[in-house]
Amino acid sequence: MQLIHIDHPNIPVGIRQAFEKKVTDIADWLGINPNWLMQVMYAESRMNAQAKNIQNGRLIAAGLLQWTKASGLPGAPKTVLQYNHLQQLDWVKKYFAPYRGAMHSYFDVYLVTFFPSAVGQGDGYVFATRKLPASLIAKQNPAINMVRDGKITMAEFKQYVWSSTPVAVRSLVFTTSQFVKALKDKTTKVITAVKEDPDNLGDTVAGIGTILAFFFLSAA
Repeated sequence: MQLIHIDHPNIPVGIRQAFEKKVTDIADWLGINPNWLMQVMYAESRMNAQAKNIQNGRLIAAGLLQWTKASGLPGAPKTVLQYNHLQQLDWVKKYFAPYRGAMHSYFDVYLVTFFPSAVGQGDGYVFATRKLPASLIAKQNPAINMVRDGKITMAEFKQYVWSSTPVAVRSLVFTTSQFVKALKDKTTKVITAVKEDPDNLGDTVAGIGTILAFFFLSAA
């Protein structure tokens, strides 16, 4: 099968075949769907090995996976820019290696990239560590903090990952059971909304329609 995003212009034409094979081999070794790796690299860098995240004049993250100083790659993020697409894939494998056998969905793969200490936690988990309070993490990631309550929960994270994944590839990244769960979650919200405020359904009902559309698209 051809991997998603393999034809992206940020991947040089001359290396696409080798890149695809290497991603597939790494995914097989990790025991995951290769499209999960492709999508997380697309989400982080749009498949650009020279992608940079510069804040206040400082290089914060770089490369296909947007490695940071804390990522474990020697000299990151600056040294990452010395490596091409294929060379960076070696670091992709090393980065995910500690979680081999623990990633069972694209959510897990994205979670290892975003906040690895949260792997295996339930939907009510709040993203925080002893050194990183929930409020700071929420402030630094406003797009994920959908409720705007000063903390990010696993449920919010999953919704963000779902929403930020291009519609065209969702059926190749998420399983049918995840589509069904998303539908059930939205249905529960509608039922609750009907009970609490039957005259103000608006966005909740619209969300149900969106999820249904995605579900039937994936089943087609």
